[in-house]
Amino acid sequence: MPTPEPPSDPAPVPEPVVADFPHGRVPRAVREQQVLGLAESLFAERGYQGASMDELASRAGVSKPVVYDLVGSKESLYLRCVERAGRALAEVVATAATSESDPERRMRAGAVAFLRFVAEERGGWDLLLTAGPEPGAEPILAIRAQQSALLTVLTRETVEGLGVELDEWRIEALAHALNGAFEGLAYWWRANRDVPPEELVDWITALFYPGIRALAGLPDDA
Repeated sequence: MPTPEPPSDPAPVPEPVVADFPHGRVPRAVREQQVLGLAESLFAERGYQGASMDELASRAGVSKPVVYDLVGSKESLYLRCVERAGRALAEVVATAATSESDPERRMRAGAVAFLRFVAEERGGWDLLLTAGPEPGAEPILAIRAQQSALLTVLTRETVEGLGVELDEWRIEALAHALNGAFEGLAYWWRANRDVPPEELVDWITALFYPGIRALAGLPDDA
């Protein structure tokens, strides 16, 4: 007897947006989320120095004092947007990776999700590449550490799945090498998006997995 298909999940209920309310009656929480979303796009488009609270207020259709009341200073707003973007990236990659049970498939799914996040125009990746209010305060530096930590877990699972043990420093070094490779690939891919992300991920993992197997002392066809 065939296994019955599980019932489909109900359609998600969309969150309320500004357009759902009459002018002047928008709840504070809804307006705040609108301003945050617009701020992320503005910072991604113009960078921290080039973005202005006047333009943000204009895009939101409110006065500048209202913007300050909702989200505080420009610097605090920028840091909050960076935190949101970093959290969104982590959630996208982790959700994709944990959807697979096989360690190699987990790493592939996470990498594809990462590239799709990168592909969003004026999205979180663009924001994370901007310079912050202080010289050298690029938020991408913290995101690298976050992504390397996730890749360390995935690399460890992959190595353990091969039935061998590696020194922790070797696992961490592999994870950082993979993270740097995927980040470099992301920069290049922004100008070459005619190449499917799945093909890029398959190509780069084909370069790395023989090395992982060699460190594990296994033949390439093991």
